Amino acid sequence: MKFPADSNLILIMPGHARYRDPKTFEMSPALVRVRAPYFWRNTLAFIVVGSIPLGVYAYTWSFLNKDEFSDIPIPPVSDEELAKLKKEYANKK
Repeated sequence: MKFPADSNLILIMPGHARYRDPKTFEMSPALVRVRAPYFWRNTLAFIVVGSIPLGVYAYTWSFLNKDEFSDIPIPPVSDEELAKLKKEYANKK
């Protein structure tokens, strides 16, 4: 089946357009058969590659949740300095 040169189908799926139904974009049985041997390998690769950033994220999250920041000294602020800072903040709004 040939599609016209200005067909949107060709822009969306340039190489696989002939293996899909032009109306529903469902895969043809031939495309399903060709992709079948790679399904589990691709799934495993997705899990491995996806677990790396998720592991880094989980480790970072757990590490940062342990820190209490109690060892960081907070300088005392006098009442008049606090009032001055609040006034500056209100003026910026």
